[in-house]
Amino acid sequence: MNIKIVISACVLLVSPCSYALDLVEAYQRAKTTDPNWQANLLQYEADQLNLGIAKGNLLPTITVSGNVTRKSQEANQASVPNFPADAFSASSSTTQQIAMTARQPIFRWDAWEGLKQVKTSVSLSEVNLQLQRQEHILNVSEAYFNVLRQQSLTTANLQEEKALLEQLNLMNAKLREGLVAKSDVSEANAQYESARANRIATHVQLILAQEQLAQIIGPYRENLAVLRDDFQFQKPYPANLDAWTALAMSQNLSIQQARIQQHYAEDQKRVEQAALYPQIEAVGTYGYAKQSPQNVISSDGQFDQIGVEMNWNVYNGGRTQKSIQKAAVNVKKSEAQLDAAIRKANTDVKKSYMQVETDQAKLQARKAAMDSSNVVSQASKAQYQEGLKTMVDVLLAQRNAFAAKQDYLNAQYDYVMNVLRLKASVGKLTERDIEEMNAWLMDKTAEQAS
Repeated sequence: MNIKIVISACVLLVSPCSYALDLVEAYQRAKTTDPNWQANLLQYEADQLNLGIAKGNLLPTITVSGNVTRKSQEANQASVPNFPADAFSASSSTTQQIAMTARQPIFRWDAWEGLKQVKTSVSLSEVNLQLQRQEHILNVSEAYFNVLRQQSLTTANLQEEKALLEQLNLMNAKLREGLVAKSDVSEANAQYESARANRIATHVQLILAQEQLAQIIGPYRENLAVLRDDFQFQKPYPANLDAWTALAMSQNLSIQQARIQQHYAEDQKRVEQAALYPQIEAVGTYGYAKQSPQNVISSDGQFDQIGVEMNWNVYNGGRTQKSIQKAAVNVKKSEAQLDAAIRKANTDVKKSYMQVETDQAKLQARKAAMDSSNVVSQASKAQYQEGLKTMVDVLLAQRNAFAAKQDYLNAQYDYVMNVLRLKASVGKLTERDIEEMNAWLMDKTAEQAS
């Protein structure tokens, strides 16, 4: 396949529109189109409703009931002078009744403790949403920058393939003239085929990266804004590992989540213990009853009653005690999970900080290696023309130059993501960081058009 056709096809695939989609706009789309994020928001909304459900256990309840009862009975009754035989009791009767009953908890310790636990769960859902928001920002950013990474690598591989193809064509022409050995042509062909394979592989990775981004933000046809050429390393602030560690201990969302989980487990233990107490309720009933046929002892008409009820589950086969023991074990488990979260946060923030600190040296070294490799490659070509270098030397220098460029591109995107991960490790990653990172992006198409 003609290399110009390959390049044109890739440009059309990567650049279908004349304006760029930047990181901020990509994240805004993800907030409205990502189904996983929408599910998180709906779960948070559902968790908030649990508070109203728990409060309902302490408020009055009103129920309306009704029944129709048919009763048949055969009995020998002594007759009473001047009264018919069914004056006191008929052989069959129908009773109709409707009633409204109101209950107001007076002492429901289990409901009070349950309300406290639900309040804790609401706080937990808020922290969970903050943690999920951070993960969402990281996912969108990683998907976005992965597309840029693969675009850059694909472009570099296309340039290498094109350069090696030109070199191969030149060698074939010299071979026909008898100016070079066949082994030199074979070496050039091997290098070209290797570059072609790399270009195909990175092109596939680019398509997969674009699909991954589309899965989060929805289908898109715009270009992506790319890193500016003057992109530079920015030292993290505060520029002190101890300060970042202190921030992590106070603000890390995973630690906050584990602490609230511990409080939730303690609340659950108190809920289970509340089952040992009696439940006392005020109960009032108002209704109407009618019996037919009527007799002397019928109680037709309205009725009402009010009183206090107590229910005390004295023994239920030992289930209450076992539930309390289980809750106590879960409290110890939550304490261990909190300790694990603290240790992990401490390790993560140190790892992220050191990676960002190391990125400065890596970027400088990769940039210097790329520049030096380009100089060596150009010098090798000139020396080959003078007969001072072999074709193998030229191809090796050229391959090293493109490899150094790829290393530098990877170092740039590794640094960008490490900065975001560092802020996430201390619970400070927000949309503002997306906006700050967006300042390093530019619309390449607009720049070329101008």
